[in-house]
Amino acid sequence: MTAQRIVIAMHDFFRGGTERVSLTFARAWLEAGRDVTILCGSTDGGLFEQVDPRVKVVVLDPPVHRGLLSRFRLGRAMGAELAKLRPDLVFLPGNFHLPLARGMRRAGFAGVIVQKVSNPPLPGGVAGQLIKPFYRHFAKSVDGFAAMNHGLAREVALLAPGKTVTMLRPPFDVLAAAVSAPQPRGDVWRIFWAGRLEPQKDIGLALTTLAALNKIHPAHMTVLGTGAEREDMERRIAAMELGERVTHLTHVPDIAPHYANADALLVTSRYEGGPAVAVEALAHGTPVVTTDCSYLVKEVLTIPESGTVVASRDPGDLAAALAAVCEKPRPPLGMLRPLAMPFAPGTSARAFLDWFDTLVRARVS
Repeated sequence: MTAQRIVIAMHDFFRGGTERVSLTFARAWLEAGRDVTILCGSTDGGLFEQVDPRVKVVVLDPPVHRGLLSRFRLGRAMGAELAKLRPDLVFLPGNFHLPLARGMRRAGFAGVIVQKVSNPPLPGGVAGQLIKPFYRHFAKSVDGFAAMNHGLAREVALLAPGKTVTMLRPPFDVLAAAVSAPQPRGDVWRIFWAGRLEPQKDIGLALTTLAALNKIHPAHMTVLGTGAEREDMERRIAAMELGERVTHLTHVPDIAPHYANADALLVTSRYEGGPAVAVEALAHGTPVVTTDCSYLVKEVLTIPESGTVVASRDPGDLAAALAAVCEKPRPPLGMLRPLAMPFAPGTSARAFLDWFDTLVRARVS
């Protein structure tokens, strides 16, 4: 018995890491011979056009657009569609989608539901303690959790006792990296920052780090991304007189040259499940300097040449770490690239399918 019919439940197609991973999985699982359907609340966002045309897409009618309580309505509405699709397994691609499971169960779906843990399951401090009972409530409707690193797996296991929790690497874009060879260092250090301009990613810290780095050595930062903090970022750049030191790009057809041209990737996130950009940079032979935002970065940056995880969020400390990386010769591609290979899409997709099959067989037996 295998998970032959798989439904990927997505709210919409906004340009987030969870959504991109979903489209990668949909294509890979289809090519592995599985029947894959994307079930979504709407086609909002910019990624809908990137769905593999061979993958079936079912959009709720009427659509459910993203809003304050939309995930609760979405789960119940999806339950009616699941009765028609009759999947062996429903895949929830990230933490954001966890509440859907409860609605699906209440609508009568009795098949396997799994969730990929894409970020820490709870925020820190008092907020996390307040949310914990709700997390455990929704987790009861899920059969298994796949965490993208060992640290997240331990957290989820404590929060959802009795549930199947495994560690499975997500698929990142590491194979296309072979087309770009690392570029030699120049007189001006080239820093690359990529992500949504949202509070989680903390572009403000990246800018103050760049200012501190320029006190050590001339440096330029390319920022790739857009979001709610774009105007605030532009004001900061002007106030800090960094205009000539920052290039802002909202979208590029190919990110590979930006990794290869950078002397280092800077990650300033407050928290992450696992920053894909860090893994993709390594696949291009580009070292990474990152805040201590994820268990994953410590599991991947395992040799000195790969970069460093900075314990503090002080821009001076981050700048010093960048300087230490940029003062050294650029490591060869063959040294850093193997660190990224466990995230190759084919390897990741196959591991998830093997896990799905185990859960479906257990349900049947």
